[in-house]
Amino acid sequence: MLDAFTLAVRTLGEHFGAALWALAVFAAGFLLAFLVVRLDVRSLLAFPAWLMRLAKRHMRPETSPVLMCAFIFLFNSAAIFCYMLSGGLLFLPFVFALLTGLHIGVIMLKDVQEPRGDLAMRTPPPRAWLGFLGIFVVAVELSAFWLSIGMGMELGRAMGAKFAWATFIAAAEPRVLAYTLVVVPALLVSAIAETAAIKVMLRDEG
Repeated sequence: MLDAFTLAVRTLGEHFGAALWALAVFAAGFLLAFLVVRLDVRSLLAFPAWLMRLAKRHMRPETSPVLMCAFIFLFNSAAIFCYMLSGGLLFLPFVFALLTGLHIGVIMLKDVQEPRGDLAMRTPPPRAWLGFLGIFVVAVELSAFWLSIGMGMELGRAMGAKFAWATFIAAAEPRVLAYTLVVVPALLVSAIAETAAIKVMLRDEG
């Protein structure tokens, strides 16, 4: 088991350069969000708007923290895993990195624009540990995303110009191992921290 974990960590380390490319593409999508929101491009705003409605519908004070944590963990781990394996189709990891940056940027900008009413009067000053949880969640989830997209990019490069199942399986195997032994546990810890932060914010905001 220790040998497998060591191999998984080494595999992630080998994809650090590709992860930086994933970060750059993500950042391009994030910057694009400012233009999309300003120009009100409905086709590109539709998916982030749907995600915001879904979150408001299900992220309520009475929602079970276990169910909330399970949803966050399963959604993130399944989605990022698919993004990584999409490298078998060469260009798709770049598309997912760009769109994810765009969607996160749009959600943040739209959230800032929403009216708060008298929320500022009702919400107590933010707690230092709550801020720490927020930074921790962002750092872990985005690092997991960039590393996984980087592995997807390198998976596509290893595949070459022609898809073949044998080549895909051989190239994907060490990356799936790295994802399972390192990325998945990191996303689980992040989901727990994110759930704790959300429950506190929901309680404070009523």
